[in-house]
Amino acid sequence: MSVTWEDVNARARGLGSHLLSPAALALVAQVRDLQRLSRTLAEVGAVSEEVPNASATGLELALRRAAGSALGVARRWLGARAEVVAVALETEDRRSLRALIRGAAAGVHAEARLTGLVPTPSLPERLLRELADRSRIRDQAALLVAAGHPYGPPILAAAAPQEPDLFAIELAIGRTFAERALQGARRDGRFLQAYVGDLIDIDNCRNLLLAGRERDERSQPAFIPGGRRLRQEGFDQAARAVGSAGVARALGEAMGGGPTTALLVRHADAPAALEDALKAAVRGRLLREARLDPLGPAPLLLYCERLREQTALLSELVWRLDLGAPPAAVRTA
Repeated sequence: MSVTWEDVNARARGLGSHLLSPAALALVAQVRDLQRLSRTLAEVGAVSEEVPNASATGLELALRRAAGSALGVARRWLGARAEVVAVALETEDRRSLRALIRGAAAGVHAEARLTGLVPTPSLPERLLRELADRSRIRDQAALLVAAGHPYGPPILAAAAPQEPDLFAIELAIGRTFAERALQGARRDGRFLQAYVGDLIDIDNCRNLLLAGRERDERSQPAFIPGGRRLRQEGFDQAARAVGSAGVARALGEAMGGGPTTALLVRHADAPAALEDALKAAVRGRLLREARLDPLGPAPLLLYCERLREQTALLSELVWRLDLGAPPAAVRTA
């Protein structure tokens, strides 16, 4: 069945016009008082209204609600196509669950675990907050199971040992994401499948480089099938390489070489930075596809990516201001 996107993309472009321009982001970054920041965020349209007696927690909540509302509007337009672009929501849920679980494992304060997260229909604001309030991963997983969330059972199974293995839990999240996102992507054309495949490739690279740094003797590097360029054989060969640079170089070669190899080698000892760099490359491909095929799913996916990045950036600005930290360089969302 052919899926058309003209109406959705027209609305996505309309929503995209409400994202902050570089000039507006620079204006927000110059504010050095929380109440004035609340007023400025309302003036530029980042939140629905000024938050009285603004606190960092209140502003963070307003930003999450504004992003969740925008995502909900886009989802309502999809109608029968909602399952196809469920990949955008799956990506958001995966990001939120990783942040919440890592926050619990590290003992991070509940409010800090919520920074930059965007509510979705399956992870609404109330559930995100309840998850952030749980100090043990098993308790988070049990709450997800009780809420009927599809990631609950695999996370609970991975968190069953007395001392849960964080690497195994993140692997369970990655596998669940891959299965669900691929199922939705198959209902559309080749591009959406390639987009999901790129995200799975990123997970495999990240997991293999993290494996040597964070796993214990119970964990083994495990391949997640469904990627666009990285296959099991190349993954296994990279797993046998010596040192993080050797692993990164082998992964790059298995994925066809070129700029990807340079990124992997450059960030071999910093998996978080590597993940950001690879995601930026995928976003660039998404931007090119949106220009080449403005009637396909890419414009809507690009809007979701930009909304997520803007929410994370503004949340970071809020907390830096609250903590009295120097303003960071403003990135264009």
